[in-house]
Amino acid sequence: MGRMTVPPRAVPLPSGAAMPLLGLGTWQLQDQQATDATRWALEAGYRHLDTATMYRNEREVGEGLRASGVARDEVFVTTKFRPGRADAALDTLRASLAALGTDRVDLWLIHAPPDDGVGADVWRAFLQAREAGLAVDVGVSNYSLDGLDRLTELTGVTPAVNQIRWS
Repeated sequence: MGRMTVPPRAVPLPSGAAMPLLGLGTWQLQDQQATDATRWALEAGYRHLDTATMYRNEREVGEGLRASGVARDEVFVTTKFRPGRADAALDTLRASLAALGTDRVDLWLIHAPPDDGVGADVWRAFLQAREAGLAVDVGVSNYSLDGLDRLTELTGVTPAVNQIRWS
């Protein structure tokens, strides 16, 4: 059996970074399983890792990245913030970075629309994180088109990505 080849297709984001279209989703991976799956995926050619604060596996994903031997600059790392208090967003990202063992994420997403459907205060904190270099690009996940339009109208900044489940 031949070695699997991961398609290198990527899309440009507003920062100029290229986001690989195929990535390892780490939802439900825990403990050593998360570390091993991350390492194996990178060894197989994956170059996009997707995790989230609420998955509670950022430390293990970071361990898998380091164990793979693949340089950090060659891997696109996405993590997500569960919507909630905007004043906790930057501290949450800093904790995610510490857990991942990196100084930045390539993409930081609002995991889902907050109760108001928009999350403008959280989005402003995301923009601060981007300006501080803690996240290269920022975006959202699971937003409706109306929610995206409202967020952009309220803040003047369109999310780089709206990650939606597709299977």
